[in-house]
Amino acid sequence: MRILVIADNMNFMRTLPQNVKVRGDVSMAHGSPRDPIWEYVLNTLSARLNFDHFDTPYCFVGHTHAQVMFQLSEQNDRVTLEGTKPAEAMRLMPRAILNPGSVGQPRDRDPRAAYAIYDSKAHTWEARRAEYNIAEVQRRIREAGLPEKHAIRLSEGW
Repeated sequence: MRILVIADNMNFMRTLPQNVKVRGDVSMAHGSPRDPIWEYVLNTLSARLNFDHFDTPYCFVGHTHAQVMFQLSEQNDRVTLEGTKPAEAMRLMPRAILNPGSVGQPRDRDPRAAYAIYDSKAHTWEARRAEYNIAEVQRRIREAGLPEKHAIRLSEGW
């Protein structure tokens, strides 16, 4: 297996912030606002525990590679897990944790690339999917000497 990330790049990545605030309305974290590197926001309980760890209306996360959104109701302080509706702009509540999914290595049983469009003026979130050449990506994974499971799971979306 060849070295894909050189030491200089690793050192640079260590200097980057674990959470990022974009403008005044969006925060970003890989895992979660509470534990930016390792925590998975998988359910309404873990989402609720994370709302206290960012001060912007919205926080975009990844890590689970699943396209979901958690919204916090101002009326009753409850979190709802919203299913995404492809190509339909969904109005956001004043507070939400949003995961656009993954362009590669999806984990929600849908092998297509997942992404979302956030409209900061309309406060909407539009989940999208796109087909891509999975066989070619699998070939490149194998050629790079990466674990076989990473190639196999692409066609299964897991």
